[in-house]
Amino acid sequence: MKIWQEIARVPAVPALIACVSLTLMAGCASTNSEQRIQPNVSQLAPAEPMPKPDYATLAGLQEFEGVTDSRYTLGPGDKVTVTVWAHPEISGPRTVGPDGNIQLPFVGSIKFADLTTDEAGDKVTSILSDYYVKPVATVTVDSYSGNNVTVLGHVDKPGILHFDNPPTLLEALAGAGTENGKAAPAATTTASSTPTRCAVFRGSNRVVWINLKPLLNGEDPALNIRLQRNDLVYVPDSDEMVYVMGQVKTPGAYPIGANTSVLSALAQAGGVDDNGQPSEIVLARPSQHVQRIINFKDFVQANNSSDYALQSGDIIYVPKSGIAKVGYVLQQLNPISSTLLFGAAIF
Repeated sequence: MKIWQEIARVPAVPALIACVSLTLMAGCASTNSEQRIQPNVSQLAPAEPMPKPDYATLAGLQEFEGVTDSRYTLGPGDKVTVTVWAHPEISGPRTVGPDGNIQLPFVGSIKFADLTTDEAGDKVTSILSDYYVKPVATVTVDSYSGNNVTVLGHVDKPGILHFDNPPTLLEALAGAGTENGKAAPAATTTASSTPTRCAVFRGSNRVVWINLKPLLNGEDPALNIRLQRNDLVYVPDSDEMVYVMGQVKTPGAYPIGANTSVLSALAQAGGVDDNGQPSEIVLARPSQHVQRIINFKDFVQANNSSDYALQSGDIIYVPKSGIAKVGYVLQQLNPISSTLLFGAAIF
């Protein structure tokens, strides 16, 4: 009952306390031999949760992705230079407008959107041939802005991103500041905050949900689809949580990500504090009525090979150690009394 009494004193969601009460009480009533089970990933590896959205199949993603062209085509916002040989009055820098057109003196509007630079140069040459003898025009890109992808939601830098070529999904997530992209964002630098799913919106009537867990774990690279111009990627806030309580520096609820484990969750909570008992860490999984006692030292010596993968609703509780309780009492005394007590203990 001591473990449960300690948990009850930690501020937590009331529903959490009700959910795990019977589980922890039953675990406390078990024998030590039943609780002191060495880490076994097969017993506590998370079952694949039922996704809230319907994730797209590989066939569906291939259809959604369509045929992609690696060549860059011009789009609104691109800054280009039009050069017409021997005609400096027409040559010069231009910007592709929101309508996809540029303006040329004596000619007017010319549509550049969705053309390559070679195609745009040929088009200018063809139009000018009505006014000049054997004109030769070329188009070069000074600044790329046409391949715009918008990333919104639980990312460090939401907004419009510009790419020289159509980006992949991971490139877009990296540009928006998610952990997998190694962009070192301020708000999403831990495994627990790694996104687990996202939606890709295309146009006004097409959307697919993509399960990012197998993609980020390297299990299914085919999920890394190539995005198209003006796609919108939405990364929802995680509503799947694990709870780290007891003698840690920052107890509380933490979002679960694609690679969340016991060690990463403890790291999120600041690690075991000086009052904790690292050899008696409790891992409870209310959804499966499972409870285990974990020795943190064994985890570290095993080089994380026996670390538990967590799933939503798991609870990690670090109890107080007996030595820590004595130390806590001594800290409340004045320095002179503490010295006397320590001296008496030495002799």
